[in-house]
Amino acid sequence: MMIKKKLTLTALAACILSPAACMRVENGTLFMSEAQRPEGWPQITPVGEVEVKERPAFRVAVAEASTGSDGEGRLFGTLFRHIQDRDIPMTAPVTMTRSSQGQMESMGFLYENLDVGSVGAAGGAEVRDRPSATVVSTGLRGGYSAKSYANGLVRLKSFLQQRGNLQPIGEPVYMGYNSPIVPGFLKYAELQIEVDAQPHTELPAK
Repeated sequence: MMIKKKLTLTALAACILSPAACMRVENGTLFMSEAQRPEGWPQITPVGEVEVKERPAFRVAVAEASTGSDGEGRLFGTLFRHIQDRDIPMTAPVTMTRSSQGQMESMGFLYENLDVGSVGAAGGAEVRDRPSATVVSTGLRGGYSAKSYANGLVRLKSFLQQRGNLQPIGEPVYMGYNSPIVPGFLKYAELQIEVDAQPHTELPAK
């Protein structure tokens, strides 16, 4: 009961501090919704589970760490100024990539749809279009740390090892749905890997 009360009071305080925020349950998962999502974005993946889903094409402004040592706050600030100067609405999630050593390599703010803005370098960021993709995704609870990223990666790799028809493509992408004002134990994120889904091959009957 005390944990439930603490969760409720903290969520209420966060909603007061951020008027656009509210608690909601989606796909069986409680999380703090603070910003709209890009058009056509799928439901979140439940915490601790892995699922295969379709991610739509999207436009994203990306800021990259120049030496691998740029902090999360600096990258966030660069991207926030980018959208603020262009009157582009904030959306969730925010994408993040990390090196094999856990260092932040890049961060991206997703645009509302492919008609907003244009691709190319602008305001310290590079605006890119990403095609639609099939992804494996796992839901994560807690702060956006290298440890959280590593735990999610172990879960996804284990899932893929058991499904030979799903071939990973590219690097994992960490997707944070909450702002810094949300307490760590309430924060929600997904870790996704794009996959090439091959048809199942059935062995011939003997």
